[in-house]
Amino acid sequence: MVRLRQVQRGKHPPAVISVRRIRGLDAIEARADAIRLGALTTLTALMEQPIIAAEYPVLPATARYMGSPAIRHLATVGGNLCNASPAADLSPVLLVLDAEVGIVGPGGARRLPLERFFRGPGLTALAADELLAWVQWPRMHAGWDVRYERLDVRRAMDIAIVGVALALRRDGARVAEARLALGAVAPTPLRVPEAEAALVTGGLAPAAVERAAELAMAAARPISDVRATAEYRREMVGALVRRALLPIGVGG
Repeated sequence: MVRLRQVQRGKHPPAVISVRRIRGLDAIEARADAIRLGALTTLTALMEQPIIAAEYPVLPATARYMGSPAIRHLATVGGNLCNASPAADLSPVLLVLDAEVGIVGPGGARRLPLERFFRGPGLTALAADELLAWVQWPRMHAGWDVRYERLDVRRAMDIAIVGVALALRRDGARVAEARLALGAVAPTPLRVPEAEAALVTGGLAPAAVERAAELAMAAARPISDVRATAEYRREMVGALVRRALLPIGVGG
């Protein structure tokens, strides 16, 4: 709807096609090995689905940041991803869940890691005649902790100034696997493999946490705008990485 109002850019489409009657596009499937969300899954449905709430509470919590209740009844997971905003809240969380997307078109169906779906602000890997059908991620089991930290002016009806998503799998005191993703600080949401490796190598020792924060700051490519300067955004990346890791370290 926002793009339909871009009259100053001459982007009026010749037609608008609703896909809401395509069967299955709003399905939520909890399989033994994966969770799959149809592209038309609304944010409200994401918040209210019992298995999602029980196993991935980070997703309902993240959805509550997005819009108002009325907007969440209409806004969809697929719409949020296809809008490809660098500041989108769902994207970093789905990245650390190791999500992939399903794409369909006249040439058939294909799958793509979510990390490769985003090409730039407002740009995705979808061809002009393709449709996003679903997003899914491997089912997580014991030992995982997934978090999303967001810097904003207010809790809802606002976009993130900085977003940091973190997924850790613990094996006793050891970090067996780490995934870290950033939002609102680069042209696309991005994973930070160097910071992830620092956590696996050093665990949650203060030096390793600080190293991960520094590497995340170095990976960020923020811009200055009316909401924050690039320097402030970069500093806040480090602060949010530390905030996400601190409760895990204290609890462990």
